[in-house]
Amino acid sequence: MPVVPGYLPFTLLLVTEFGAVLVWVLGFARRRLEISDGLAVCQRCARLHGRAEVVGRAADAVAVGALAFLVALPFVAAGFESGFTFARLLLAACTVAGVLAVGAEADFLARAAARRLLPHFLWSVEPARMVGGGARWFGVILSLYLFQRPDLPGRGLAGLFGGVGERLTIDLSSTAAIYAAAAVLLVAAMVALAARWLLPFALNSLPTTLATRREPHGRSA
Repeated sequence: MPVVPGYLPFTLLLVTEFGAVLVWVLGFARRRLEISDGLAVCQRCARLHGRAEVVGRAADAVAVGALAFLVALPFVAAGFESGFTFARLLLAACTVAGVLAVGAEADFLARAAARRLLPHFLWSVEPARMVGGGARWFGVILSLYLFQRPDLPGRGLAGLFGGVGERLTIDLSSTAAIYAAAAVLLVAAMVALAARWLLPFALNSLPTTLATRREPHGRSA
């Protein structure tokens, strides 16, 4: 029998999303958007990169919130089963922070390897970009696994989270919020990719993810 109130999963998703976006706005929105000082970019490209990066950072924040929800939800369900204590709340917070840190570390290592292989490119290692990038890619992997034929044994929620996933299907009246968070992660990854890579290419500029050639590029407006 479900022990978690039906409204709580989506409420928790909204809270984690709002918290992540708020932290991004307060912590990173006022920082100079990333365009390397060594780049000779035209005014048009500078404006384009700045606007695209705002969209990319928003997608990063949304991805962090959705991933935090997926990690925190099992702890919330366990709390409704056996009660909330300070130790359990602390464990949940540490687990969320740990998952985000692992994703950020993986993103940092990927950027370091890319810079090693492509030394003429300068890959961003700003903490906000690494946390957001790690959350997006880790979230995409989780989401793709969740959407793989959940009716088959070893797939879907129970296959991904094991016994915890089986408990969640019992404790929750509906797992719709989980799949909604997974969909949010996929959309966030696509939006960030489009803003930082596809849009600049389409508008005759260079991807904002890379600090690249030092000669001017693009057309002046």
